[in-house]
Amino acid sequence: MTAVAIFGGHASGLLVADSVRVLAASGEPVEVLGFLNDAIAAGDRIGPHRVLCGFDEWRRLQADVRFLAAFPSPGAARERHARLRALGVPPDRWIAVIDPAARVSPLARVARGCFAGPNAVVEHGADIGEHTMVRGGAYVSHDVRVGEFGFVGPNATLLGRAVCGAGVHVGANAVCREGTVIGDYAMVGIGAVVTADVPAGAVVAGNPARVIGDRSP
Repeated sequence: MTAVAIFGGHASGLLVADSVRVLAASGEPVEVLGFLNDAIAAGDRIGPHRVLCGFDEWRRLQADVRFLAAFPSPGAARERHARLRALGVPPDRWIAVIDPAARVSPLARVARGCFAGPNAVVEHGADIGEHTMVRGGAYVSHDVRVGEFGFVGPNATLLGRAVCGAGVHVGANAVCREGTVIGDYAMVGIGAVVTADVPAGAVVAGNPARVIGDRSP
């Protein structure tokens, strides 16, 4: 049995926990051990699961526990990713969670620490970087590349050979045209239609998507 501890809490954390529950119900030897959370005290609960400890105390957990980070935040992505790296969790302690209702091609690569939600589609040749969340109903077409710490929102679409850099946040129902390149830590707004490359750190919205802000440090 593989015990999974989730860095995070409500929202995305509970979505991951629910997918682990469904995997267990389908016969996979996995279970949710609980959450690591810096704002909620150990012993309290997030949904039906208890908080185990804070982020920095992950070493207290047994060596066979596997982790997944589920605390995306478009407004504080750089800071949260730096926080995650600073924890020093060994690479082999991260687990990928693929919901049974997701369809991930065996010819796609989904790296450690990733999550693919219910009804997400990841086609052949796609390459999903570490700690990326592909939320329910998202469609990642063939030969798409998503960098580490990415977020592909519910029902968002990345068409063939699109490239998303590290920390890119693609909002719910957004569409990125085939072959477009979205720079590191750019944010694509909800329902946006990206038809041209997006600079690193830019915030884009609308149809066609236009730059409306900048998240560069």
